[in-house]
Amino acid sequence: MVPDYHAIVDGQVGQQWIEQTPDDVIFLDLETTGLRADRSLTSLIGILYRQQDSLRLEQWYSGDVAAERRQLERLQRLLERFNRVVTYNGNGFDLPFLRCRWRWHQLVGISDGCESLDLLVDVRRRYRKEWPNCRLTTAEERLLGIPRCSGDVPGSEAPLRFQDMREGAPLSVIEPVLLHNRRDLISLVGLRIELLKVTIES
Repeated sequence: MVPDYHAIVDGQVGQQWIEQTPDDVIFLDLETTGLRADRSLTSLIGILYRQQDSLRLEQWYSGDVAAERRQLERLQRLLERFNRVVTYNGNGFDLPFLRCRWRWHQLVGISDGCESLDLLVDVRRRYRKEWPNCRLTTAEERLLGIPRCSGDVPGSEAPLRFQDMREGAPLSVIEPVLLHNRRDLISLVGLRIELLKVTIES
């Protein structure tokens, strides 16, 4: 069994990022066993939010359907505390995937009062004619000046690695995916701030 991951990530972000992150916002990034929600599991739920004067990052792993239901119930309860959920391509993937899995488990799911802020929408609107692509890694490099390290695994590898894990592979097989997910979440914090600055300046 993969234990939950909990960490205060203040040391990986600047104080300005913490101060400019409202406490009614939660950042969300999923890793799944496939692209079709009706045939796949939510393998990993990654979340980050402000807790008092710190940023807290959590990761919840699901290795089977029963575990997935427990984690989806937890997420459902947690989201009730927030007014906005911030993602990158969340409108196109993460949130539709979650809604399908909530329905599959006959759970209520996300409240209509929780607004979606998909940063990919803003990035595409502003930079699709200037940048070679609008991938998250490109946005990190262009807006935050943070290149991904050479050892970072692409998100496309996650389904195979999670499948290997379910078939008995050691925890080390998914550790690169866990690290990739943490980096994604931390980047979302900075990107939200930078995109807000661009909006104000324009």
